[in-house]
Amino acid sequence: DIEESYDEYNGFVVIMGTDTMAYAASALSFMLENLSKTVVFTGSQIPFAQVYNDARRNLLVSMIVAATCEFPEVCLCFNDKIMRGNRAVKVNSTGLDAFDTPNYPPLAMLACSITSRKELVMTQPTGELQVKKQLDSKILVIKLVPGFSDDSLLTLVTHTTSLRALVLEMYGTGNGPSNKGPLLDAVRKARSKGIIVVALTQCVRGGVSLDTYTMGREFSNAGVISGGDMTTEACTTKLAY
Repeated sequence: DIEESYDEYNGFVVIMGTDTMAYAASALSFMLENLSKTVVFTGSQIPFAQVYNDARRNLLVSMIVAATCEFPEVCLCFNDKIMRGNRAVKVNSTGLDAFDTPNYPPLAMLACSITSRKELVMTQPTGELQVKKQLDSKILVIKLVPGFSDDSLLTLVTHTTSLRALVLEMYGTGNGPSNKGPLLDAVRKARSKGIIVVALTQCVRGGVSLDTYTMGREFSNAGVISGGDMTTEACTTKLAY
């Protein structure tokens, strides 16, 4: 719809449920190549039909941002923040301040007026809009926990016929279990089958640095890619893209 109506409007507001909004905003940020207009995702924690709700303000502010703010990127507007779409995560299942961008400042804040930080906003592209619609969903995310069965992962990787990418949510800056043999075997097996393996951190803030721990260095030597400070939402949708 955005592609078909792109030349007719100054900006776009996408309204959807909040549970997968960070994934949708991240995906669209990659799909809309050379985006020169503002695309804003928003929703609410309380339905618009309720007397007391957060939907009205979120919607009105999103419309104002889409129409007047020159943000050539996909944004997410919620509560008092306008955030970069592929930096956003849902951090609260019941509160009105439901979204945050832990590793990047808000593009704008809402108080008595909208205060923008233009220096944080993407620059205008030089090419024409191109929409990439072919996404590959054959991606698996594994969150490592103490006592996790490495053999199960090795079995999965060995017998899969369709998996294209594996995302490992690791401890801290890229640490893993001390008994690392079976897990590294699973990683090496995945790489031998052409499966991309990416390491992310389980921490809300910060990112992965595979050079910090011995385990991380061994993962890197086995062909694991560091996801840096990317969110799981951004990493998985970028892999799909």
